[in-house]
Amino acid sequence: MSAERTGHGALSPAQHRLWFLQQFDPGSTQYNVCLGYELRGALDVAALRSALTEVVARHDALRTSFPAERGRPGARIEPPGEQVPLPYVELTWEDGDAAAHATTQEGDAAVSAAEFAAGQVARPFDLAAGPPVRAHLLRLGAESHILLLTMHHIVVDAWSVQIVLAELGALYAAYVSGEEVELPAPQARYADYAAWQSGLLRGEYLEREFAHWREQLAGAPAVLDLPTDRPRAVSQTFAGGELPDAVPPPLAVRLRGLTAELRSTMFVTTLTAFMMLLARWTRTDDVVIAVPVAGRARPEFHATVGFFVNTVPLRGDLSGDPSFRQAVAQVGSATLDALEHDALPFDMLVDHLGVPRDPTCNPLVQVGFQLLRTPHRARPARWHDLEVEEWDGVRQQVTRLDLEMHVLDTAAETVETLLCYRTDLFDQRSAEGLLAGYRSFLAQVVADPDLPLSKLDVRNGGM
Repeated sequence: MSAERTGHGALSPAQHRLWFLQQFDPGSTQYNVCLGYELRGALDVAALRSALTEVVARHDALRTSFPAERGRPGARIEPPGEQVPLPYVELTWEDGDAAAHATTQEGDAAVSAAEFAAGQVARPFDLAAGPPVRAHLLRLGAESHILLLTMHHIVVDAWSVQIVLAELGALYAAYVSGEEVELPAPQARYADYAAWQSGLLRGEYLEREFAHWREQLAGAPAVLDLPTDRPRAVSQTFAGGELPDAVPPPLAVRLRGLTAELRSTMFVTTLTAFMMLLARWTRTDDVVIAVPVAGRARPEFHATVGFFVNTVPLRGDLSGDPSFRQAVAQVGSATLDALEHDALPFDMLVDHLGVPRDPTCNPLVQVGFQLLRTPHRARPARWHDLEVEEWDGVRQQVTRLDLEMHVLDTAAETVETLLCYRTDLFDQRSAEGLLAGYRSFLAQVVADPDLPLSKLDVRNGGM
């Protein structure tokens, strides 16, 4: 199925959208994806550089730039280079080094690393000039480094990042040990996906999908009337804040038990509680939430790096004062239905529905939700003799929606949450109140899943 690995490729509808947004605001960094990884142990820099070079050579998306061709975006796939740039940034010095440098403690170096990462987050990409991928190696100490990867969302999604990390670790270990590693070649390029999607989204199939979503979203509110602390500005700033939280372990265990009792999933039960909370907070019984889907239904795309993720508008009908048990059944049914019709790109749907474009907010959906299953999140990976762990020094501080609730299902006894919110709309106190309200809602529905929505207490959340 795969075409040649260099030359010109097609763009997907999602890539078209990001390209046009970047042309509208060339200095925007809202779609920068910056990730850091702590590398502890004796690092072989040459092996890491070689591994990174091989990963980039394996995936055409990481070698793609987007020049304009007669005013429209084109995709130019560069040939694999001899070496991928991996600048080595010295943030600490040993006592015997040049006298011009004072010895820097590793803690101070970590602060410098965070400042360096913030600079990469805030540095825009020129999509036409070259592949939107940057890598840096930051030295904090003799056996302490940070690998910083900065990419534009137009070439990667969360699934892609996991592919890159897995291959990088396997190739690094092979280069260090001198052993051969057999990584299967990706079955398809991203350009193959874009071409396949273009062929899919036409004719009877496209009309059926449009008809389905017209029916599902008929009468849905164009904007969820959130009680913001400040009125919406003329245009969105995308400046965001983050609030981490955790569901107490005893409550998390009971929540899992209720999920099993209801023959549901953690995604549906945690989403239903969030929808019910929003319904009380906004005084509405019709809630539409943005849910990301992987967009990799075909197995040949499972090992391909690229921007596959799509947004599905999931509608919660909370009319009739349902209990949590009843709401879970409704939301579960809506979820299954949405996942059967998740291939239609969100922007094509918005355009088809004729939803007015409002510069103050996202069209159709202003609140997002996702559940991430990371059962081994706390366990560092091993790249030969290196211990590798995600670094928490990167602060994106960007949100593309008014609110985004992320639920991290980390282990049998633990559930974590992360609330992202637009700081031009909400004060931190309001975000904290929403998180407290979510914890309170979970506790109440676990205690009595048959309690009507109107009887659920939101006062514990300060709302």
